Amino acid sequence: MQLALEIDLSAASLQAQVFRQIHGLIVSGRLRPGTRLPGSRALSEQLGVSRNTIILAYETLTAEGYLESREGAGTYVSNTLPDSSLSVADSFTNRATHTKPIHLFVPVAEEAKRSTFPNEIVCDFALESTDPACFPRSVWRRLTNWRMQSSKFNLTYSGTPKGLRELRETLAGYLGASRGISCSPDQIVIVTGVQQALNVAAHLFVRAGTTVAMEAPGCSATADLFRAYGANIAPVPVDQSGIVVKHLPQSSMSLAFVTPVRQYPMGVMLSASRREVLLDWANQTDSHIVEIDFDTEIRYQGSPPPPLKSLDTFGRVVYVGSFAASIGPGLRVGYMVLPPHLVNLAVHAVSLLDHGFPCTGVPWLEQAVLNDFIETGAFEKHLRKIRKTYMARRDCLVAALQKHVGSVQINPVHCGTHLVWELPPDFPSAVKLQTLMLKQQIGVYTLRDQNIGDADYLENCDRYLLLGFAALAEPAIEEGISRLAKAL
Repeated sequence: MQLALEIDLSAASLQAQVFRQIHGLIVSGRLRPGTRLPGSRALSEQLGVSRNTIILAYETLTAEGYLESREGAGTYVSNTLPDSSLSVADSFTNRATHTKPIHLFVPVAEEAKRSTFPNEIVCDFALESTDPACFPRSVWRRLTNWRMQSSKFNLTYSGTPKGLRELRETLAGYLGASRGISCSPDQIVIVTGVQQALNVAAHLFVRAGTTVAMEAPGCSATADLFRAYGANIAPVPVDQSGIVVKHLPQSSMSLAFVTPVRQYPMGVMLSASRREVLLDWANQTDSHIVEIDFDTEIRYQGSPPPPLKSLDTFGRVVYVGSFAASIGPGLRVGYMVLPPHLVNLAVHAVSLLDHGFPCTGVPWLEQAVLNDFIETGAFEKHLRKIRKTYMARRDCLVAALQKHVGSVQINPVHCGTHLVWELPPDFPSAVKLQTLMLKQQIGVYTLRDQNIGDADYLENCDRYLLLGFAALAEPAIEEGISRLAKAL
């Protein structure tokens, strides 16, 4: 491999030129941790300088912690770079190198917005739920056994905060084909789920007073997390086309948190025109976007819209994905796709969040088995199965509502694992209906529930009932809606 170096042979201190340019490649992220550098002889021939010049430059970079020499293997970029390397000389990254200590807590809600459902609930239309019976246990067991019997099996391997290389390679290919996201494996960081990804994003972008635009209504826990890092939350209303971009804050160096493929909790999709405006806003205000895509795979008709990340030409979008909806939340594997200039910073944040020593990140075995699950085609087969199962349950829920209630206004029906039912004018409010349903031992949800915030930004927010269906068999769905009709 040749390095992109340009040496002025007529200038003084050739060694300093080599040092500065290699250092610049490392701290800008173009030479990534673990990259093997050319041998001193090869690089001296490439640049037309003495081999001793290269050796001295390598030795200086090694002494400062940017390179490491591996006996018999060559010279590599250090896996753990010194703190000074986090100061990247471009406008995007300078703002992310603040030294504010990372916070590892989320404040507890002052008061629950509803009581916990009692134990005698017999049918719970829980949101963002999965059916444990759909977990591919036989295939997962076989792949786990195969890994454990492999000569490469090693649970003593501590891993790296960036994640298993082969899984990142597989995800890069998968995202290119399924999402249209062009990225290298080195732009992907494996995390324990969306929550850890949000902590990393907050560490990168949020300091005291940073404006964070949040969809309203949206996830209250996410808003609490950003507040814990000192953010000022700016709720932005949502309508049938997604977040209303004309209400985005105009303060510079802000952050926007969005769920464009299926907005939580309303289920709407961000329109193409608003996607363009949102990206322009980020570029014009020197801001960034955290794009959460938690269940694109759970889609029943048509193709999903392109992620913001696939349209991002300015390095403004951090894309976060998870397998919680498609495989199960217990797997605890998610991933971030970052602009190249933010990768090292994100890895540093992950290493702070993961208190193990050495930093272990996501357990090796889970990453390895997930990689094999995708690579062998078992993941696609599993997706076909759960789409068919969940679509039947969705159709059962819609049919039961139409049978027992009559014509219903529902959104969305094309994707996801819950429906948003706009109640007829002659029905009680969603909160009152929820209370009536509890007496029938049925759990349903409203926009006033604890995990949903800023509902008042939505007109008639008390007229929406949320019904999850993924974890309920069809007879239970029919029974639950029948009891709803009795409650009315």
